[in-house]
Amino acid sequence: MPERKPVIPPGAAPNPALSPGVIVGDLLFVSGHVSTDSGGTVVGEGDPEAQTRQIMANIQAVVTAAGGKMEDVAKITCFITDIAYYPGYSKVRSETWPKDPPASSTVVVAGLVRPEFLVEVEAIVRLPS
Repeated sequence: MPERKPVIPPGAAPNPALSPGVIVGDLLFVSGHVSTDSGGTVVGEGDPEAQTRQIMANIQAVVTAAGGKMEDVAKITCFITDIAYYPGYSKVRSETWPKDPPASSTVVVAGLVRPEFLVEVEAIVRLPS
């Protein structure tokens, strides 16, 4: 069985419940990220586009800490609490990957872990050899 290695970016707020990312073989599994900064403060309350920008920064921190780049992201899954938030999320996703975007799924959900979170994104990354 491949070794499982947690990835915690420098300056990330500790969370005893989960690892921000886990490497297994050449794959990095990035936990679902919400719009909190490194101190745990919610960024962009009420603004799905601003939340998505913070989420992508959080994901990038995990990918970088694992030795990858955002271009290595193979698949993302987005959870949004209202379909009306999709355009803001989609805009930031397109800015993050202007060419050769990863495979992507978006799921509308009844809610996330806290009501102020409008968007959550998880990722699967194939790390360079």
